[in-house]
Amino acid sequence: MDKIILSLLLIKSMTIYEMRGFISQYLSSACSDSLGSLQAAIKKLVAANQITYHEYVDKGLNKKEYRITDRGLEAFKKWIETPMDFQKAKNMEESKFFFMGVTQKKTRKKLIRSYIDSLKQEQEKLLHIQSIVEATKENVIERNVERILKDEELQKHILQVSMDDKLEDTVLNIYRYQIFCLEYGLEKIQFDIDFFEKILIKEEDN
Repeated sequence: MDKIILSLLLIKSMTIYEMRGFISQYLSSACSDSLGSLQAAIKKLVAANQITYHEYVDKGLNKKEYRITDRGLEAFKKWIETPMDFQKAKNMEESKFFFMGVTQKKTRKKLIRSYIDSLKQEQEKLLHIQSIVEATKENVIERNVERILKDEELQKHILQVSMDDKLEDTVLNIYRYQIFCLEYGLEKIQFDIDFFEKILIKEEDN
C-alpha cells in the first residue's frame, strides 16, 4: 500500500479520501481501498519522512493534503526500477484449484461457476473503467501537463524519475502504461473466463 500511495502522490497531491477514491475506481483489483489500510500506510510514510502534508479547511472540514518528499521519491525510484516479481503475483487460491479434484463433482461445478461469476463481475468493473477512459481521453495529456506545470515541485519530482527532457513525454508515457495495465487486466480476465468455462464443459462430459 505504501508504494501505491507514493505512486499516486508523485502524480498529484491528494487527501486520503482522494487516494481512496482513485484506488476504489482504478486499482481495486490490485489492492484494498479500506480507510484503515490507507491510514496505517500514511502513518508509516509520514514517520519515515517519505510524505508530508499541509492542513486546510474546506467547507468547515479540516483536511490534510499529502505530497511526496525527496526521501519518498528515492524510495519510489528504488521500487519502480526493480523488475516485477512473478512470485509475488502468485495467487494462493490456485492451490485450491490444484486440489479441487478431491471434492464431489457437484461441488466442483458449483465452485467453478462461482469463480466465473466473480471474474465476470471484475470484468464489468474494468470495462466500466475503459468506458470512462474513452470518454475522457480527449486532450488528456494536455490537461495533465497543464495541471502539473502549476506545481513546480511536482514537476521536478516527475522529471527526476523519468529523466525526460519534456514533461509532455513523461505524461504521455504515464498514460500509455495505465492503458497497457487496463488492457492486460481485460485480456487476462477473458482468458481465465474462457479457461474455466472449458473446465465446466469437461466436467459435464466426464
